[in-house]
Amino acid sequence: KSFSQYPFVLRDIALWVPSVATKGEVEDAIKNSAGDLLIRLDHFDSFEKDGKISHAFHLVFQSYEKTLSDEVVNSFMDKVYTAVGEKSWEVR
Repeated sequence: KSFSQYPFVLRDIALWVPSVATKGEVEDAIKNSAGDLLIRLDHFDSFEKDGKISHAFHLVFQSYEKTLSDEVVNSFMDKVYTAVGEKSWEVR
């Protein structure tokens, strides 16, 4: 694919998940709910405390058709928050 002439938008999310949840499960849940404009998902931190694991990710959104507004990206992030909430994972 060619490069987009429009800027990317970066958002971060950090989640507390049960120690039995794998990083891959968390990545899949985010990818499946973030929408088509998520072009990259990078895991940048994790640690364990009180029987839970915290995973932190950078989410990179970009369009090949237009500059993304905060409103548009926030709507994608709301879908992510809903999906992880349905799994009883806590956004920190």
